[in-house]
Amino acid sequence: MRSRGGALLVLSVVALAWAPAAAPPARPEGDKPDWRGTGVVLRLLPPPSDLHATRPVIIIHHEPITGLMKEEMSMPFLAASTALFNGLRTGDRIAFGLKETPDALLVISIERLGPGR
Repeated sequence: MRSRGGALLVLSVVALAWAPAAAPPARPEGDKPDWRGTGVVLRLLPPPSDLHATRPVIIIHHEPITGLMKEEMSMPFLAASTALFNGLRTGDRIAFGLKETPDALLVISIERLGPGR
């Protein structure tokens, strides 16, 4: 069952805290995100971090995500790879792709956006 809004936020944070220490899930080439969002990078946390021992985490202040979250909010997401962090800095405006996995929402793509986009 797919949760929405605040319940999804709580589930994502709980999943970050309790997700097993495992390698990132394999992603076949051409795999498309389930959702796309835009926001601002608040923190980049390569492993290990306070939020996850073995997985990279990105904290994003994001705008509403059509079909997933109606509210603007700041929240942590697991990232598919630390390679997604290359060239990113706190404060960068980004577009990102999310994939729903059994454990959490996983950021699978990030694109830096210019100011005002």
